[in-house]
Amino acid sequence: MIRNATTALILAVGSLVALSLTMLLSATMLDRDPSAGVFNQTVATVAGLVALVTVAAVDYRRTGRLSWWVYALAIVLLVLVLVHGRPIKGARRWVFGVQPSELGKLALLLTLAHFGATRGEQMRRFRTGILGGGLIALPIFALVLVEPDRGTAALLGLMTLLMLLLAGVRWIFVAPPALLGVGLMTAVVFFSPMASNRIDAWLHPENHRQGAGHQVLKSLYAFAAGGLDGRGLGQGTLKYRVPEVETDFVLPAIGEELGLPFTLGVVAAYLVILVAGSTIASRAPDRHGMLLAAGVTFLIAAQASINIGVVTGVLPNKGMPLPFISRGGSSIAVMLTFVGILLSVARQITEAPAPRRHRSVFGDPEEEPAPAR
Repeated sequence: MIRNATTALILAVGSLVALSLTMLLSATMLDRDPSAGVFNQTVATVAGLVALVTVAAVDYRRTGRLSWWVYALAIVLLVLVLVHGRPIKGARRWVFGVQPSELGKLALLLTLAHFGATRGEQMRRFRTGILGGGLIALPIFALVLVEPDRGTAALLGLMTLLMLLLAGVRWIFVAPPALLGVGLMTAVVFFSPMASNRIDAWLHPENHRQGAGHQVLKSLYAFAAGGLDGRGLGQGTLKYRVPEVETDFVLPAIGEELGLPFTLGVVAAYLVILVAGSTIASRAPDRHGMLLAAGVTFLIAAQASINIGVVTGVLPNKGMPLPFISRGGSSIAVMLTFVGILLSVARQITEAPAPRRHRSVFGDPEEEPAPAR
């Protein structure tokens, strides 16, 4: 079962990465130097694959202490991006050529998994579960929110709630902050002109053809032009009219040039990753592995779902890259590192020694553990 899950996971991720580089070359054909973007993305992909292999080869239980170093580095970079980051379209998200919010996902995942695994039954207490977990998530959440990157902040908030619940936090403690978050998001929609405009453009894109509805309308036109068979690789024309076609809106380019089968194939690949990741999480040898695998699976599946929902008009427009496909060095490197974490957890399942029937220095595995005194 685990071997099948890991094989399917690797095949799905490999297919998405190969498609990413192919579509990036197609989308940049009219650039002055089309090879530059592909080269940079290839370098980042190779770096991510090195990270994947390295992380997969290491026992995930050794990441406990390392998680706090990654957490500290993410905090430093998130602060630096607010101080020294260059504003792009009203947001500061890049510094030193990297996107710190992507590292923030990895840092928060590792730290929450280590925290939840080491606290055990203490997670059922309000002070440890909600306050402790909340204090870990709050700095990264707040720094990403003020960039501003509300989509990633919301994703981090949902991941935090999920991991705390899986770690043992009681529902009654999670409900109040969850309802508070929903209330704050509702208030933002009602009192923020930009958010209200995006909601109205989502509901009535035809009334915002030159504004917030322009991107999704062009996206839908590209899907329609591709139809069942597609126009052929490199033959698309509407893709050049879709803003951010190399990053957040890469799926419409796939639909226009390669047709419906490839578009559905992308969706199927994410479903495979979801099932494989869930299988690994459910069979993890301990709570630490379960939290890591569940967090990784949620992040990949949720981010893919949001992106696909946005480009098809099902969800309001919110910039979020399509995992493994969208252009972005930081994104692909971190996403492949996430896959390495899944494989690391899976390795400990497949390599776990069969229980011995003879008595050892640790006691007889067939006997019930002696009650604590």
